[in-house]
Amino acid sequence: MPEETSAASSSGSVEEKPCSSSSSSAAAADCSVDVADEAKKLIGTGNRHLVMGDVVAAVGVFQDACGMLAAKYGDTAEECGEAFFLCGKSLLELARMENSVLGNALEGVPEESEEEEQPNGSNIESANNLDDDDEDDDEDGEKNGQDKEEDEVGNLQLAWEMLEVAKVIYKRKEGKDDQLMAAQTYLKLGEVSAESGNYPQALEDFQECLALQLRYLPPHSRLLAETHYHVATTLCYMDQYSPAIQHYGSSVTVIEARLAVLQDAVGVAEEKNETEELKQLLPDIREKIEDAKESQRTSGAASQAIQQTLPATPSARRRDDLVSAPIFDTSAACASSPPPSNTFLLL
Repeated sequence: MPEETSAASSSGSVEEKPCSSSSSSAAAADCSVDVADEAKKLIGTGNRHLVMGDVVAAVGVFQDACGMLAAKYGDTAEECGEAFFLCGKSLLELARMENSVLGNALEGVPEESEEEEQPNGSNIESANNLDDDDEDDDEDGEKNGQDKEEDEVGNLQLAWEMLEVAKVIYKRKEGKDDQLMAAQTYLKLGEVSAESGNYPQALEDFQECLALQLRYLPPHSRLLAETHYHVATTLCYMDQYSPAIQHYGSSVTVIEARLAVLQDAVGVAEEKNETEELKQLLPDIREKIEDAKESQRTSGAASQAIQQTLPATPSARRRDDLVSAPIFDTSAACASSPPPSNTFLLL
């Protein structure tokens, strides 16, 4: 551009141009490296914030990395996958924290008395003015409530959007690592839907995650145990106790397989810690199984009592069959001999 060139020559210095306007392919390559390196540093900083429990700071840093990479490469470029996934994951944690704080703040708050004493005296406002004030107060209260609700939904919605982009990025690549990252993205999407109370969508996402993991992971991976647990818990929320019990059982089977692998491995501190963690998980999951069985018995008794008062229709029988039908058959995958140990450690 002539104007910029003359301005630069008259001042005696060359003006530095942004990456996007570089006329040299070599300069563009250098700029790409700078953006990638800077984003990598930001991601490292965000991960440290997560380890330290500073979720708010982590969200801010990951958002900076996402903005930087998206501006350079485009929203759905493969360079953006990790940053978008981590940002969505952190936003989910932030939404959970806010919901927890809100729940704690509401505990023990006394209900306001419906009847309040009216002041006596000559300075009492007219009935119309009082009505106007009440309406203003109501509007302010509704507005504040809506603002709080929008903030909560906003973080979950933003987490969902970030994770959706990450899912698109990883799903279109066929490598094992990318497919497993797609599985983790489905897992977090399921958690977002569960946090929002949308259990059918959560179940669908968890099932997608499990399908990918069963394809690429060994049967003793803790990731499998975690996903089976999420599927089971979601099914319980949907009153589908029979498949829930199956998935809780599959989670136990995976953990037992993992313990067997760890027992055969050379004893190191990390493996000993993992063994203890897994042993502590088993009683909790088995308790979940018993709870689901009890809920199934209670639900079955109530359903039977209702059905005795109604004619049994074919549609009702089909509906009962659908509820009790297992969704996954993972017995073969879990019973096969476990391959060498892997490094996936969640739950």
